[in-house]
Amino acid sequence: MEWNRVPTPSQLNSCQCGATRVEERPDGLVRAYRCAECHTSLGDITIGHEP
Repeated sequence: MEWNRVPTPSQLNSCQCGATRVEERPDGLVRAYRCAECHTSLGDITIGHEP
C-alpha cells in the first residue's frame, strides 16, 4: 500500500524531529502512521468497534 499524507490523529505521539505532518498507510483494519519528514514510525491505530 502507498503512504498518503494525512492530518495527525490525536492519539499519535509527535515525532522526535519536530515535524507535524504524518503519512498514513491503510492495511485492512490497521492504519500505520509515520513521520512525513524523517519517516520514523509513529505506531498504528486499529479501526474497530467502540465498546
